[in-house]
Amino acid sequence: MKRILLIASLALGLAAALPVSAQEMNSLQFRAPVKSPELSDGNITLRYRAPKARKVALSASWMGYGTVPMEQGPDGVWSITLPAPEPELYTYSFMVDGLSTLDPANVFVQRDGSRYMNAVLIPGGYADDFAECAKPGNLEHVWYHSAENDMIRRMYVYTPFGYNRNDKKTKYPVLYLLHGGGGDEDAWSTLGRTCQILDNLIAKGKAKPMIVVMPNGNPNQYAAQTLGIPVKQDVKQYASGFDNYSSLAADILPYIEKNYPVIKDRKGRAVAGLSMGGGQSFFIAFRNVDLFSNVGIFSSGLIGASAIGGEPFDAESFFPGFYDKSGKFNRFQVLYLSCGEQDNRIDGMKAFKEKLDGAGFKGVVWEQFPGNHEWKVWRRSLASFVQLIFQ
Repeated sequence: MKRILLIASLALGLAAALPVSAQEMNSLQFRAPVKSPELSDGNITLRYRAPKARKVALSASWMGYGTVPMEQGPDGVWSITLPAPEPELYTYSFMVDGLSTLDPANVFVQRDGSRYMNAVLIPGGYADDFAECAKPGNLEHVWYHSAENDMIRRMYVYTPFGYNRNDKKTKYPVLYLLHGGGGDEDAWSTLGRTCQILDNLIAKGKAKPMIVVMPNGNPNQYAAQTLGIPVKQDVKQYASGFDNYSSLAADILPYIEKNYPVIKDRKGRAVAGLSMGGGQSFFIAFRNVDLFSNVGIFSSGLIGASAIGGEPFDAESFFPGFYDKSGKFNRFQVLYLSCGEQDNRIDGMKAFKEKLDGAGFKGVVWEQFPGNHEWKVWRRSLASFVQLIFQ
């Protein structure tokens, strides 16, 4: 009897609490929603609800460094309306009483290393290739064994629309795509919009259907830091932070060619990367000319090192006879170099391109894009590079 009374008492207490909870939820539910960002009539409006905040400001990639103050309305919502920037994928955050915070009304969030930012896509022109495609491919998270440091590591593998692992007749070329310093295997697919770029260009017939492998180029990391796996301490010691990824040819390439229906000769392989990954791509490609027929080097800190306090770049010091015996190294179908016009690495990149031309290297392509050492340059570099390779 006591047990029945106790249950009845708990039930009555719960029933009494329900209206309060329902009222609290209803008060939140019927609060006018905040719409942010909002694109209208050539403007962009961003909003943030913070009735008790003393100061709220916008920090946005399209404005460069610094912040712009926002104004608070009578409803406690801070807002700012600005002319919409040129078509591109941008990031932003709010500074609330000096503390950086995300826009809770915008679920489009990107991570760059340990920093999280909201994103907004301004459509139009080349930026339309960064949007979702009606014929999307897939992105696989793949764990593999790396014998070089005896680690189980993670990489991302993009497969194009229509890909069928069981189709033994269709063989795909493979692009091995490397991130920059501070990045990981997640960077190219999120910040770089690799899947969307490939989906759209393949759908338009501008790029060949290909597999894109995006590994973690930090030798001591098992996977992105978001998984909370401690780094490995006792890894192989490498010559430099650029010449430290022999694992790609030794471990990853054999894994891909064993587990995916791919072209297993140099004409079906390419390697490319940005910044640190561009330097890694230099060593991987020229050390393995018999394995790769295409290489892309975007904004390389190795080649443009003198502008950022490093030693002047000299390809001969790494590969004797690089220019004089260029026939040994001059075997690429596409040797693609790119950099941002405001990036101080650009002079070193241009100088390398001129030396390649002087030595008679074939397939050399140079492109520069508006921007500094940033993703808007690397997204455009990737989109251009994949239209050139495997043709």
